[in-house]
Amino acid sequence: MKINGISQGYIGILLFVLLSGTAMVFYPGGTLHDNSTIGYQFFYNYFSNLGEWTARNGEPNSLSAYLFNSALIILAVSYFTFYYNFLKKLSLKLNNKFFSFSLIITVVISMLSFVFVAVFSGEPSTHDLHVFFVKLAFRTMFVHCVFQVLAMFRINEISMVVRFISIFFSLALLGYILIMDFGPKAGESNQALFIQVIAQKVVVGSILIYYFFQLTAAKILTNTKSINHE
Repeated sequence: MKINGISQGYIGILLFVLLSGTAMVFYPGGTLHDNSTIGYQFFYNYFSNLGEWTARNGEPNSLSAYLFNSALIILAVSYFTFYYNFLKKLSLKLNNKFFSFSLIITVVISMLSFVFVAVFSGEPSTHDLHVFFVKLAFRTMFVHCVFQVLAMFRINEISMVVRFISIFFSLALLGYILIMDFGPKAGESNQALFIQVIAQKVVVGSILIYYFFQLTAAKILTNTKSINHE
């Protein structure tokens, strides 16, 4: 497979999964409500816990922090690189400057916010900035996805599968934002923490799946363009 601005996205997804998974293996332990747990608790530890330099049980967490923060930055840079190249092809089909500008500005803000989520960890000294950029990242990504869905339905070459995956992801993202803002607060109880952590895991998985299907859509547009020029 030739590596270019679009196909590198598959590498970005793979690196995020591998680095995050490795960070989970080396996470010392501790959750928001229980600092006696050992290792990463998939249903009770946020992804953000991996990026904290001190684990919730008080032990140093440098290795996991380096791995996860690198994974998040790599995924953000990968997605922006992909989308910049994808948008050049998408713009030719859309022929609409408003759509093109809205798509690029929202993805820039969202991806920069994810980078700052990694820069400002969830530890007490940077917690407020961490939360601010988490919320900004997901909100601007939702706005981006709404424009993306509208764009997908304006392009005949995009399959119905990709279109409905885009709709499903937008709804999943909206659901997560609502749970994050109006759901039970993680600090209230272990059950509330469980709900928030699972919601986060679902939306992160959805992001990776959505990214994968966008790569597919980009390949379709590239192949269509190539055929039209023959």
